Amino acid sequence: MRRFWKEVALVAADGGHDVHLDGKPVRTPGRAPLTLPNPALAEAVAEEWRGVGETIDPRAMPLTGLANAAIDRIAPDPAAFAAGLAKYGESDLLCYRADHPLELQLRQAASWDPLLGWARQRYGAALIATTGI
Repeated sequence: MRRFWKEVALVAADGGHDVHLDGKPVRTPGRAPLTLPNPALAEAVAEEWRGVGETIDPRAMPLTGLANAAIDRIAPDPAAFAAGLAKYGESDLLCYRADHPLELQLRQAASWDPLLGWARQRYGAALIATTGI
């Protein structure tokens, strides 16, 4: 899709801030208003729209994509989304590890501890490996 707007603006809305293109609200793929919950996120999404060249490349707009998914997929049924996360957690081998044999424990630590270290350093996420829930 080609760029069709000249100006990107933020407009106060119920529950947050809407992104507007030439005075018209941006909508998600599900046709809901693209309403962001706080000024910092709204400005970051607006900057993605300002940065669009001649054609829209969704891959260059990750925050817009995440906001669209949160509005269209998560907000309508947060409980279902939480259930999906919990189901994933049941199979997570990064944090939930084997308690035997020792050889498997050592292989898991060698393979996955570097990833946990990266998440801790990059995102401040202190993910802790355990052998039980």
